[in-house]
Amino acid sequence: MGIGCWVVALLALPGAARLHAAEAADVESVESPTRVLLSSLVRLGIGSQVADRAGELARGADARGAVEITAAVDAFRDGLGARSREELGRAFGAAAREEFGLFVDRFTQAEQDGDLAFLGRIVPLAGPWEGAPPAAYPALRAALIESALAGDVQEAGRFLADVQTWLDLRRRAVDVPGLQGWLGRGAQTATETEAPPPRPRNRLRDAEAPAAGFTGGDEEADGALAQFGAARTERRQKALEDARAGMQQVAEERRAAEEEVAAKKLAAAQAEADAVRKQAEKLAAAEGEAIEQRRNSWSGRLKSVLTTAIGATSGAFLGNVGSRAGEAAANAIFNTDGHSHGHPPPGGGPPR
Repeated sequence: MGIGCWVVALLALPGAARLHAAEAADVESVESPTRVLLSSLVRLGIGSQVADRAGELARGADARGAVEITAAVDAFRDGLGARSREELGRAFGAAAREEFGLFVDRFTQAEQDGDLAFLGRIVPLAGPWEGAPPAAYPALRAALIESALAGDVQEAGRFLADVQTWLDLRRRAVDVPGLQGWLGRGAQTATETEAPPPRPRNRLRDAEAPAAGFTGGDEEADGALAQFGAARTERRQKALEDARAGMQQVAEERRAAEEEVAAKKLAAAQAEADAVRKQAEKLAAAEGEAIEQRRNSWSGRLKSVLTTAIGATSGAFLGNVGSRAGEAAANAIFNTDGHSHGHPPPGGGPPR
C-alpha cells in the first residue's frame, strides 16, 4: 500500500494491527505520523492565536506600526508553517498535503461531535505520553503542547511580548528601531564584507614606433614603396589596437569605480544595521524584566486558550468543519505563494 490515504487506512485497522502499523512507521521517522499530524494542526492554532492577539495590540498603534505588526505576524506564521511542512514532508513525502487535509477533515468532525471512539484510536498512535494517556480532546492538546510544542508556545509568547514592549516604547517616545530590527536584535551580526581591491589598470601600449627610413635610388623604388606601404599598414593597425586598449581601460576604470561605490554602500548598510541592533539590545536590556514577565504571561495565556477553548485548534479557527477545514488547513501550511493562514478565533486583550 502506498503512503497515500495513510490516515484513512490506518484508522480503519483493528486495534492490534493498528498499533503494529504505527510501530512500523516509527522505524522510519523519529515521531509517529499521527503525532506529526496533530502537532501541525495545533501549530496552526498557535499561529492563529498569535495573529489574533497581535491584531488587538495593533489597534492601539498608528498606521505605520500596524503595518509593521502585520508583516511581522505573517513572517512568524510563515516560520511555523515551514516547520510543519518539513515535519510532514519527512513523515509522508509527496503525499504530505493530502494526508494532512484528510486528517484535519476527520479530526475536526470528530472533535465537534465529541467522538471519543476516534480519540481512543489516535491517542495510542500519537504517543508516547508521560503519565496516563489523554482521554479528552482538551487533554490531548495539553499533553501534546507539553511534550512536543512547548518551544513553539514559548516562541509565540516571546514574539507577543516583544511586540507589546515595542509598542510601549514607541508610546513613550523612545528612539526604538523598526519592529523588524527590534525582533531581530538577537541575530548574529553579519560579517562585514571587505571591499574588493580595485582592478589593476591595463597600461596603454607604447607609442607608435617611427616609420622605417626611406632610401632613394631608381633600382630600389619598388622595394621602397612596398616598405612604405607596409609601415603605413602597421601604423594603422597599431592605432586601432591603441584605440581598443583605451576603450578597454575606460570600461575597467568604470567597473572599478562602480565596485568601489557598491562596497561603500554595503559597508554603510552593515554599519547602520549594527547600530540598530546595538540600540535594540540596549533598550531590551533595560526592559528585560518587563519582557520576561510579558513572555510568561502570553505563553500561559496561549496554553490556556489552546487547551480549553472548544475548537481552538480545529474547525472554529479555520472557519470550517470537515472537508472544508481540511482544505483550509492544507492551504494555510502548503500555499507558500501568499499568506493563506485561515481565520483567527475571537479572543481577549493583552495581559497586564
